[in-house]
Amino acid sequence: MGAKRNRKELSAAWAADELVLLRRSIWKADVLEGFVVDLDEDWVVLHIVYDVGLNGWSVVRLDTIRTVEREPANSFLPRALAHFGEQPALILADMTSGRDAIRSLAAAFPLLTIFTEARDPRTAAVGRPVRTGKNKLDLLEITADGTWDGRDPIRVRYGDITRIDVGGRYEQALHELGGYPPIPT
Repeated sequence: MGAKRNRKELSAAWAADELVLLRRSIWKADVLEGFVVDLDEDWVVLHIVYDVGLNGWSVVRLDTIRTVEREPANSFLPRALAHFGEQPALILADMTSGRDAIRSLAAAFPLLTIFTEARDPRTAAVGRPVRTGKNKLDLLEITADGTWDGRDPIRVRYGDITRIDVGGRYEQALHELGGYPPIPT
């Protein structure tokens, strides 16, 4: 599918409250399943479905999407979610640019998972932005065991960011175990 067709499919799925499956154009990138809750020129926001429940949001760069598959609103997963009282929810994110997205998401969530899948689809950085410069983000990382890394923040170019995850159970667990980053003395 082309970019225009993908945008059209995402917009139609959003209007119809349909579940979508996103296949990515990046080698070994995750296939994402969820509900479109926001869409702009360069980014789409999905409320992610994991197993039979909602699990955080993914903000995905549109130019990384190869195909969009829509599931009817009366298919199994939407019916199961309704049965358990779960409904997709909007998050407020300014998606004007990568920098604006990072700033608005960091204001609403304690931890962000930053993906640079075009560079390496197997890794992501989880942490708290400590500086949002003109072209780059400085991210203080939290480790996989929920402790704050004592190293200097990593630097990520906004143009390298392909996806940002927030509000999932993994990010929530890391935050609850690790808390906010320590204040430098």
